[in-house]
Amino acid sequence: MGDEGYTRPMGEPLSEQETERYFQRHKMLLTFARLFDYGEDSDRAVAIVGHAFLDSLVCDTLIEFMVDDQQEVQRLLRPDGPLGTYSSRVTACYCLGLIGPIVTGDLRIIGKIRNRFAHDLDADFSDQKVSNWCRALRWHKEFFAMPPPDASDRDLFQVGVNQLVSHLSGVPGIGRAKRRSKVQET
Repeated sequence: MGDEGYTRPMGEPLSEQETERYFQRHKMLLTFARLFDYGEDSDRAVAIVGHAFLDSLVCDTLIEFMVDDQQEVQRLLRPDGPLGTYSSRVTACYCLGLIGPIVTGDLRIIGKIRNRFAHDLDADFSDQKVSNWCRALRWHKEFFAMPPPDASDRDLFQVGVNQLVSHLSGVPGIGRAKRRSKVQET
């Protein structure tokens, strides 16, 4: 991506809104860390909390990247807007060059797992589809380490989500550094 439309000089302080979003993300990270606990008994809670936090990071990345027009950006991101779904936001981040194909694929798999848990009362990590999806997660395997052979499907999911959270936590800052500027009409 070239620097056309690049509006922020490096080292420029965050605006009040950017600072507020930064600290809100930090607060959400602390809540995520508390809820996404390896000791949590409920598979459903783990699946839904992991997805929810990833969705917030993807959404924040788009907010930081788009022009500084809160009303119009929120119009795009509201539930009935063009970027109102997790899937559409993931696709937008990929198409805008904010995330790569492996992260995109893993985010889509996490979405499938979340949907399975949200719509099937009997879902758990031993379900064959869920198991296959957990084993298909790639980001942590390709960029960090192969999981131990005795790792459970839930372990694979939690490590996969945690590695995506670790990576995606820095992406809103990259989006902010490459924020689009409003077109100046003459």
